[in-house]
Amino acid sequence: MNCVIANVITHGARVREFHLRRADGQSLPAWRAGDHVVLSFASADGRRFENRYSLVGQPGDAEVYRIAVQREPRGCGGSVCLHDEFHAGSAIDVAGPCSSFPLGSAHVPGARVLLVAGGIGITPLVSMAHTLSMQGAAFTLHYLARTQADLFLLDELRAIPGGEVITHLSQGSGLADLDALLGAFAEGDSVYACGPVALLQALADAGRRQGWPQDALRYESFGSRAEMSDGPLTVELALSGITVEVAPGTPILDALIAADAFVSYDCRRGECGNCYTPVLAGTPLHRDVCLTPAMRGAGMCTCVSWAAAPGRLVLEI
Repeated sequence: MNCVIANVITHGARVREFHLRRADGQSLPAWRAGDHVVLSFASADGRRFENRYSLVGQPGDAEVYRIAVQREPRGCGGSVCLHDEFHAGSAIDVAGPCSSFPLGSAHVPGARVLLVAGGIGITPLVSMAHTLSMQGAAFTLHYLARTQADLFLLDELRAIPGGEVITHLSQGSGLADLDALLGAFAEGDSVYACGPVALLQALADAGRRQGWPQDALRYESFGSRAEMSDGPLTVELALSGITVEVAPGTPILDALIAADAFVSYDCRRGECGNCYTPVLAGTPLHRDVCLTPAMRGAGMCTCVSWAAAPGRLVLEI
């Protein structure tokens, strides 16, 4: 869709909220809690970006889409471009809405619904809070950030009926106690969490300690899994007889697809486990948020994980 930025709202030093309208003045497609859109745009120096952003606010019919973008100087450049080069009146291409983090349609009366956000991960949870309120389902939203200045949209969240908003600030108080936050699992309980991978991994670990089944915790992650310490990687496919050289920063899954290896995948964010592959040799560096310890002992998610030195993996593909 050809859209135009109708308004830009600044939230603190790092976050800007963009309001998007269709350029032809028509209504935008209706959307649901957890949906996102894909923005396609270019910087002044010719770099092209295709970035995914969660829709913010109350779902349904829409004249305006709201997204919130956190400026990431160490990122791939898209957020910096939007912050520095796009303003009210700028044209931008928008695809969607798309669903990859849906809110369950049925919630057991009396069961707990926990929403857990880490920083900018609050964006898809705002729409979930609105929807749960409209459904008459009580919820508790835990908002984790470093400082008070890193929290935004609090006024909107606290005005949503039927919910409790609890903030956790790590500066001065330390990291949140995720075991206490989750508590012991009871039938019908559910968690929807969005944030950086480290938080989601810690939440998954706490869930296992507290007896939460894997399908009761639903995640949406963001941010690159690559690390500065990652070295070049040689991946040998034992069944196919193919050897693939993978450069740091390139997902193993992408390299396998480029080599025409037969692989399964879906989310490409280490959340679903569809790309899980047995490992015959080598030491994986696990960066998913979905595998159990037993699964990690035998294989890996090729979409996000890497390998320890000397940088060699043998996969059962």
